[in-house]
Amino acid sequence: MTETILKIGKILIQMFFRFFFTVEYFGIENVPKSGAAVLAGNHPSYLDPILIYIILDRPVTFLAWDRLFKVPILGSIIRMFGAVPVNVYQKDSNAFEQAMKVLKEGKLLALFPEAGRSQHGYMESLKSGAARLAIYNNCPLVPITITGAYEAWPVSKLFPVPRKISVKFYEPIAIDQKEQALRRDDSEYHKEVMEQWREVINRRLIPGLKAHQLRDKLFAQPAWHIRTYEFIPVAIALLLVIWSKTEIWDLLLPPICYYLYLIADIQLIPQGRIAKVARDLSAPLLMLTWHPVLTQAVAMPEREFLSLTLTTSALLLPYYWANYYDTQRFLRGLTLSYYIAICFELLSPSAFGLHWAVSISTAVYSLYHRPLLWYCQLGLVVLYLSGLYWIFRQEFITAFIPYLLLGVVVNLYMIAVKFTAHDGREI
Repeated sequence: MTETILKIGKILIQMFFRFFFTVEYFGIENVPKSGAAVLAGNHPSYLDPILIYIILDRPVTFLAWDRLFKVPILGSIIRMFGAVPVNVYQKDSNAFEQAMKVLKEGKLLALFPEAGRSQHGYMESLKSGAARLAIYNNCPLVPITITGAYEAWPVSKLFPVPRKISVKFYEPIAIDQKEQALRRDDSEYHKEVMEQWREVINRRLIPGLKAHQLRDKLFAQPAWHIRTYEFIPVAIALLLVIWSKTEIWDLLLPPICYYLYLIADIQLIPQGRIAKVARDLSAPLLMLTWHPVLTQAVAMPEREFLSLTLTTSALLLPYYWANYYDTQRFLRGLTLSYYIAICFELLSPSAFGLHWAVSISTAVYSLYHRPLLWYCQLGLVVLYLSGLYWIFRQEFITAFIPYLLLGVVVNLYMIAVKFTAHDGREI
């Protein structure tokens, strides 16, 4: 019964972590499938033991700070997941004996040589327990690098925030049998193994932290002036004022609010990660809020009224787990396809014009750029278009050629033209 509960718990936590932290794993195959092994990683947050535990098929025993076991509910949970209490402020012979027992039984043991969460993201002074345990049991020592967790839940924050987290398992550090026989109890040998472990971890950790620091500086830079693609709504609004019979105030209110926000972002709003992300999301948000008025202005059929919301809600989902630069580039292409399709509708209203424009643009982008989970997005497009064809038959495929060409041309434009991302990077 307990094993079933643990499996269900693992799956649920994986789903939550995947959604909230967009966590990615690399090198899981480096964890031995059987036999004893010591898993040792850097320790940037409280999330670290969970990040390791939920992805492995084998049971893992953790050495955990003893005070955590005194916290109501939390103590019971970590005991259920196989944690062993350790006094991090002094030598704990009982914990060492328990760790030795775990390894002698051929199981996995996980610990964090820093013996506490990192204060600044970088690794601090190390304890040699991980090396000593691996040497005494002549078992592999598997380095683990956890990046992004410090940004998600640093020691200065009471609660975690959504940030992308990566966990990488490296090839095990094998214990040399001759060295083990000659220097088993040599503390200098223990330190040498730990330094070897530190080098493996820092090779990935330090560049990652430097990149985060650089990104934070770029986030704090002044807001960009109105960019080229942000002028498109102005052109569309002017065109519809001339061509459409819709009330001018109804037509212009959403873009007026949009440009007032852009001016406020440039002149007034303090810059940071949230401000930059909000700026990037403002264009597709305008597209969604303006959609009902635009469809009325171009005399689009009733059933087209919610098409944009229905299609983009599904098509954008894979991008939650994608590289943020891929997301920005995709959103700009989608926005451009949408507004050009609106212009097509002015010339020749079509019952399914926007369906084709959004779907084809997305499909071509997915096939060319192959972002994370691109196959899910492509599958959604095929499923969506197949469903519409099954319902509406011949009516659905009438006059789709211009929108097919539109999707291809927009993507060619996205390939040829470089864009400046929220943090100054060219994409």
